[in-house]
Amino acid sequence: MKSKVDSQQEESNTDNDFSEMSDTQVRRRGPSPKKVVSKNKLPNLERNVPIIIKNNNFVVRTIWTIVMILGFMGVLWAGHIYIIGLVLLVNIGIFKEILGLKRNYEKELNVKYSSLINWYFFGIATFFCYGKLFQSKLSEYAFKMNMLSFILNYHNIITFMLWVAGFLIFTLSLKKGYYRYQFRMFGWTHITLILVVAQSSVMIMNIFEGIVWFILPCSLVITNDIFAYIFGVSFGKTPLIELSPKKTWEGFIGGCFSTLIASFCFAYVLQGSQYLTCPQHQLPFSPFASLTCEIPSVFISTQRQLPFSIFGFDSIYFSDFQIHAMVFSLFTSLVSPFGGFFASGFKRGIKIKDFGDTIPGHGGITDRMDCQILTGMFSYLYLHQIVLPKAVTLGTVLGYVSQLSTNQQQELFNQLKQTLQIGQ
Repeated sequence: MKSKVDSQQEESNTDNDFSEMSDTQVRRRGPSPKKVVSKNKLPNLERNVPIIIKNNNFVVRTIWTIVMILGFMGVLWAGHIYIIGLVLLVNIGIFKEILGLKRNYEKELNVKYSSLINWYFFGIATFFCYGKLFQSKLSEYAFKMNMLSFILNYHNIITFMLWVAGFLIFTLSLKKGYYRYQFRMFGWTHITLILVVAQSSVMIMNIFEGIVWFILPCSLVITNDIFAYIFGVSFGKTPLIELSPKKTWEGFIGGCFSTLIASFCFAYVLQGSQYLTCPQHQLPFSPFASLTCEIPSVFISTQRQLPFSIFGFDSIYFSDFQIHAMVFSLFTSLVSPFGGFFASGFKRGIKIKDFGDTIPGHGGITDRMDCQILTGMFSYLYLHQIVLPKAVTLGTVLGYVSQLSTNQQQELFNQLKQTLQIGQ
C-alpha cells in the first residue's frame, strides 16, 4: 500500500501537469485527459485552405475573362445585328438578376402568372425602345410589307395598348393576402425597365453610326477600372468613398489620367478600320460581311498647330475623333465609377455580395455592367447632339412617305419628277 506522503506527492505532480497545459488545450480531470491541438499545430493543408480557394477563384476569374473577351471579339466581327443581339441578351440577364432580388418563389406559387406578367412588361418595353430605334431602318422595307408598315405607322398606340393589356391582366391577378408583394413587384419591374432597358437600348443607335462608337466607350470603362485598381493597390492611402472602402483618391486620379492618355491612343488605332468607322444604313444578317465607305471627316487626321513648341515640334497630326475620345475618357473616369458606387450601395442596402452568379468568378452580369449603363446613355447623347451633323436620312424620308395616302404619294412623285426633270 502507498503511504500518505506518496499519495500527496502524486496529487501534487498531477496538479503540476494540468497547470502546465496551454490555454488552447482542454483542462479536465479524469483518467485520460484529452488535449486539443493548438491552432499553430494545424496541418499545413488546413491552414492553406483559404489561400487555395483564393487561387482557384483567381484562376476561374482569369479563364472566364479570356472567354468573355474572345466571345466579345467574335460577336464584334460577326456584324451589327449580332452585336445588337448581344446587347439584348445583356438586357435580359440584367433584368433577370435584378428581378430575382425581390422575387419570393413561395408566394409566386400561389399567385398565377406573376413571373409571366413581369416578363411581358419587359417584352413591351423592348418592343417600344427597339421599335423607335429601328423605325428609320425598317422604313425601307415597309413598302413591301403591309403589316410592317402598319406597325411602324402606329407603333406608339400599339405599344400603349399592349401595356394596357398587361395592366388589366395584372389587376385581375391580384389575390387577397398577396397585394403588397404583387404591387411591390409591379413597381420594381417598371423601375428596372426604366433604369436598364431604356438606357442600354440607346447603345444600338451608336452601333449603326459606326461600331467604333460602341467599342470606344465600353473599352474606356474597362481601361479606367484596370488603371484605377493598379494605382490604388500601388499608391492608395486616402479613402475615396465610404461605400467602397478599397477605392482611393490615388486610384481615382491615376485611373483618370491613364484613361485620358489611353483614349487618345485607342482612337488613333480604331479610326484606321473602315469596318469599325463606317455607318451601317441597312440590316445585314450575313455574318462577317465586309463594310466599306468614304471615311467620315471626323476620323481623318489633320495637322494642328501647337500653342508652344514641345521637344522641337510645332504641330501634331490628330483627328477630331481623338478629341471626342478624350471627352469620353473624362466621363468614364469621373462619372461612370459612380454607377459602380451606386450599385455597391444598393447591394449593401439589401445585404448581398453580388447581383448573381451568372459569370463564374465575376458575379452577375449586372456587376460587370453597372458602369456601362451611364456611359452608354452619355455616348448616345454626345454622339447625336455634338458629333453628328443634323441631317435627314433616306430612311427617315421613307418613313414619312409611308404614312401618306396613295394619292398623296402619287402627288409627291409627280412633284419630284418635275423638280428633278426626270425623263426630259
